[in-house]
Amino acid sequence: MAEDFPFDALACAWQSGEPEQVASLCHPNATWIVDGRPYHGRAEISAWLRSIGVMPHRARILIRRAFRDLREPAWWAAEWALRTAADDGCWREVEQGVMLCFSAGQITHLRIHNDHRSVRKVAADAPLRDEAWPAFIPPRTRDMTYDEILAVHYRHVRQGWARGDAETVISCHAPESLIQTSFEVVRGHDQLRRAVRAYAENYADTVITVHRVVYSGDYLAIHQTWSCTNRKTGVRADDQDLNIGVMQDGRFWRWREYYDSTQSAQTLEQTVFGVKRADEN
Repeated sequence: MAEDFPFDALACAWQSGEPEQVASLCHPNATWIVDGRPYHGRAEISAWLRSIGVMPHRARILIRRAFRDLREPAWWAAEWALRTAADDGCWREVEQGVMLCFSAGQITHLRIHNDHRSVRKVAADAPLRDEAWPAFIPPRTRDMTYDEILAVHYRHVRQGWARGDAETVISCHAPESLIQTSFEVVRGHDQLRRAVRAYAENYADTVITVHRVVYSGDYLAIHQTWSCTNRKTGVRADDQDLNIGVMQDGRFWRWREYYDSTQSAQTLEQTVFGVKRADEN
C-alpha cells in the first residue's frame, strides 16, 4: 500500500467489491470499529464488509479530504462519501468520518463513524453534495502544539458545553465559525449562543473523554466519547464522536461531527436550527 496516501489504496480495494482484498491491506490482528462496534482480524473485517453488501461494481468511495498527523505520522483521518448499490440498482450515499493507523505497510486500526442522517438516494456518478463551510478561512500563521489544541478543546467542551457557558464556547470560535452535527448547522457566535443554551436546557451530566488527536496543520480530527443524559427522556448515551475541522491560532473555524445519531441521547427535536430532511417522517 502506498505509504504516502493509504486512503487511496483502501478506497480502490473497497471499490473492487472483494472483501478479502480490503482485509489484505490490514495487519492480521487489525481492528476495525464501525459506529462503536469492533471487528477483530481479517476474517471478521471481511465478514462485516460482505454483510453490508460489498460486491463488484456496487461500491464507490469519494474522498473529500485526507490528512496525516504531524506528531505521529502513522495516524491519518479523512472525510469521504460511501456509495453502495442495492439489488434493485438504486444507489445510496452516506457521509463518513474515518481514522486509521498505518504502520509497516499495513492498516493496524481503523474506525468509521457514519452520519446516518446524511443518507440519501443518489446516482452512482452524481457530484458530491455541497458542504457547510465558513465563507472564508484565513491562512494559518503557525502550527499549533498538541497541548494548545487540547487546552482549547477542553475549555470548549468541558468548561463551555458541559456547563452551559455560552461565552466560554464562543471564545473558542472565530466569529465566522461553523459547527455541523448530525442534526443541525450552527453558524457564527449568535447562533452558537442559542445552541449552547438549548443544549444546557435539554441535557445534563455531560462528560467528554478525548481518545486521539490527528492534526496536520491545515486540518484537525478528534476522536472522543461524549456522554450526556437527556433531561426530557431520561436516556443516557455515550456517543463515539469523530470530529473533523479546522483550528487556527486557538480558535475553531469549522467543525463537523460524525456519530451514530440513531443511538444518541440527543434528538433533532431538541435543537434550535435542526430541520427534517424531505424523506424523514
